[in-house]
Amino acid sequence: MNKIIDILGEEKLFDCMGCDIGSHKMTPPGGLIYEDDLYTVSQDPEIPIVGFMILGIKRHIKSINELSRDERIKLMDVLNLTIENMKKIGLCSEVMLLEEERSSHFHMWILPILPWMDKFDKNARNIDDIINYSYEIYNDEVKEELLNTIDKLKEKFKK
Repeated sequence: MNKIIDILGEEKLFDCMGCDIGSHKMTPPGGLIYEDDLYTVSQDPEIPIVGFMILGIKRHIKSINELSRDERIKLMDVLNLTIENMKKIGLCSEVMLLEEERSSHFHMWILPILPWMDKFDKNARNIDDIINYSYEIYNDEVKEELLNTIDKLKEKFKK
């Protein structure tokens, strides 16, 4: 059993975070933003960046290479819709996509490029600095903005 304290200060216990989110055993901060038969979209539970989305598959796989053709097509559709919705609510005008196979469960990070990130040159080389800085600036105001953004994205996905 693994344990984290999420960005809302709640203790979360899980075996596999991706599987537990997909099967509703674990609720990410603010709840699921999108869900279909294959995928979920939610705010990253551990990194307090407003609109930092996790697109995860419900099926337990480790690599993008394990996706079926239909799953790859659906992945691109959900990814595209998520990015469109992030832009439509005015969260950002560009994103950074990250995926690595070191995780135990396949997921993609969709990082909105926010104005405060300008000091980091907005490239993947600086992702650790961006994440570390997000913890430094996290406060009640950012938490409220983060939860409001989750609500806006949920509404946008409903349309």
